[in-house]
Amino acid sequence: MEQLMERSDLEARAEKILLTNLRRGVADWNGKEFSFVVPSLTGYPFQWFWDSCFHAIALTHLDTAQAKAEITTLLSGAQPDGFIPHIIFWEMDKQPDFLARNIVGMTSPYYSATIQPPIIAYAVERVYRATGDTAFRDAALPVLTAFYRWLRYHRDPDDDGLIAVIQPEEAGTDCSPKYDAALGLEELSNQGFIAALRKVYAAYEPLRGDDRRILAADIFHFEDVLVNSIYAFGMRALARLLTEAASDTTSGAASPEQAAAAEEFRREADKTRDALLAKCWDEAAGAFFDLSGVAEQPVKVVTISSLMPLILSDLPRSIVERLVEQWLANPEHFWLPFPLPSVPASDPKFMPGNPRGFIWRGPSWVNTNWFLSHALRGHGYPELADTIVAKTHQAVAMSGFREYYHPYTGEGLGARDFGWTTLILDM
Repeated sequence: MEQLMERSDLEARAEKILLTNLRRGVADWNGKEFSFVVPSLTGYPFQWFWDSCFHAIALTHLDTAQAKAEITTLLSGAQPDGFIPHIIFWEMDKQPDFLARNIVGMTSPYYSATIQPPIIAYAVERVYRATGDTAFRDAALPVLTAFYRWLRYHRDPDDDGLIAVIQPEEAGTDCSPKYDAALGLEELSNQGFIAALRKVYAAYEPLRGDDRRILAADIFHFEDVLVNSIYAFGMRALARLLTEAASDTTSGAASPEQAAAAEEFRREADKTRDALLAKCWDEAAGAFFDLSGVAEQPVKVVTISSLMPLILSDLPRSIVERLVEQWLANPEHFWLPFPLPSVPASDPKFMPGNPRGFIWRGPSWVNTNWFLSHALRGHGYPELADTIVAKTHQAVAMSGFREYYHPYTGEGLGARDFGWTTLILDM
């Protein structure tokens, strides 16, 4: 078997990628300093929301000052109403070429009008734990509080605890087969996906900037299990940070308002967990399913998202065991030679090889492996977690830091020198 990298070598290679992909400067359009890692120099030359959060977590093992700078740069993109965009175009000279090759929903030339899975409070918590920097924590808290409240108001119009995404890229699982029906996908290829997506973008054009109107229009309205699992996970982290700040007499930032906000986000995290259990859990299938449309129709397609509530530490034990034993650890579904694939091998639309842009339909991704390996440890499955980590490490050793990996061979696919694959350092 391919010799695995020693940790020192792994760290050195990860550090080289993060430093090579590092962008620093002052934005011409707002005069703000930026310092962040691009996901990949070739295809992703700007700051992406959840990529930046993952980069910061990896950087806590290498360079805590840059980990803080990564998060501080992302938080500096927050808008007055609390919204934090999916993409921030810090270096505008690179934008024309990018937009010639990609479609992005925008209401401003400087950032996207969309979100990504809201992991940011947990990323702030991890950077704070690594540094002990209370000034960093206290500067982040008002921005985080405003952002999670923005999500609740603008993306949960029925107030059931589940936020909705308005297009597939917001969930980060772009071309997943669970979206095929909602998109009316006619051709199973990246070209077919882009054609379907263009219809959604065209319908949104007069509505962009008013997310509640967009959701009411019911064009693409998905209460996504992966997104909501991360939403609850993030609110738990925010509640912990607020609780600690509220009792911190050294920083001078303690306040009754922070204690009240901590209770607010604990309550909201409970509400989201309960809604996932009540509305998305399918007892017959033994899996969580997304809800499509204002009518909340269950989309009975099992994907990696169906496993994501495992990241919640208070998930009922019976459901944890069902997810792990029936799906995750089953070689007919997710337990392949290089787990965990984004779609189970049992699905007729499973595509394990090079998807040529038609992503999240089979290959294994390091970010979901990171989430679920930690979740498995927390739920008492250390051997499964160890195997996921070892096989992820083996794939990285064989193929380098790639965007995703073939679940049978470990072959690296997609972008090279991909930033969030450095999460292996945190596994």
